Amino acid sequence: MLTDRLKSSIPLIILICLAFFLPFPYGHGLFVIMALAMLWLACHEMFELLDPPKKPIIKAIAILYGTITIATISIPHFINKAPIIGIPDSLVLALAVLAVFTISLKVEPTKANVNGSLAAIGAIVAFPWTLAFIPRLVFLTTTGDTRPLVFYMILVTKIADAGAYAAGTWTAKRPGRNHKLSPLISPKKSWEGFIGGTISSAVTALACYLIFPATVSLSGTKIFTWMEALAFGILASVIGLIGDLAESSIKRSAKAKDSGALPGIGGILDTLDSLLFVSPLFYAFVQYKLN
Repeated sequence: MLTDRLKSSIPLIILICLAFFLPFPYGHGLFVIMALAMLWLACHEMFELLDPPKKPIIKAIAILYGTITIATISIPHFINKAPIIGIPDSLVLALAVLAVFTISLKVEPTKANVNGSLAAIGAIVAFPWTLAFIPRLVFLTTTGDTRPLVFYMILVTKIADAGAYAAGTWTAKRPGRNHKLSPLISPKKSWEGFIGGTISSAVTALACYLIFPATVSLSGTKIFTWMEALAFGILASVIGLIGDLAESSIKRSAKAKDSGALPGIGGILDTLDSLLFVSPLFYAFVQYKLN
C-alpha cells in the first residue's frame, strides 16, 4: 500500500515542485498544463460518481467552464496584460449553470433526474469553481511571485492529510484501537488521526514561517504574522478534513472506494479534496492582507 502510494505520489510531487520553482514562463506554463490535466481528470471522476442525466454533455460543460476560467486567469500573465481580460468568473459560472438547467429540460422531470441535475450544478461549484482559486493565487499579480504562497498553502494542507494518515494508522494498531470520527462516511478516519494531522499542519505552518520566510512572503515582505501562520495550520487541517469528508460522501453514495484508479492514492479527486474549501478561503485572506 505504501509502495503504491509512493509510486503514484512521487512523480506528482516532482511535477508540482517544478511548476512552483522553475522561473517564468516555464514554471507557470507547467502549472497551467497540470491544472488543466487535473481539471479534466477530476471532472471525469466526479461525473462518473454522480452519474447525472445527460452525463457526457454536462461533463463537457463542467470541463469547458473550468478551462475557460483557467485560461481567463492565466493568459494575461503570459502576454503582460492585467490579470483580468474582461470575462468575469460570475458570468462564466452563470452560463455554465444555465447550460446545465437547459440540458435538464430535455429529460423527464423525475425526482432522480432533477436531483441529478442539481447535483451536477453543485459539482461544478464544488470542484472547478473552488479549485480555480489556486491559479487565481498563482496569477494574482505581475509585480511579485505568489507561487511560494500557493506552495505553502498546499504543503500545510497536505501535511495534515499525511499526519492524520500516520497517526490514524498507528493508533488503530494500539490496544483499544482508536475512536472513529465519521464511521458512516469514512470508517478509517479517527479523532486521533485528526489530532495528529492538526499538530502536523500547525508545526509545518509555523516552521515554514520561521525557516522558509519566502513561503509566507510576497516581494520579500512577509504578509503573515507567526500567529496567523499558526492559525492557518490549524484551520487547514479542520477545513481540509471537511473537504475530504464531502468528497467521501459522494464516493459512498456511488458505492466507490476511490474516485479513480491511481495506485495507492485513488484518484485526482482523492488527492485534491482537502484543498476544495481551503483554496478560496486562503485566497480571500491573501487578498485581504494585500489590500
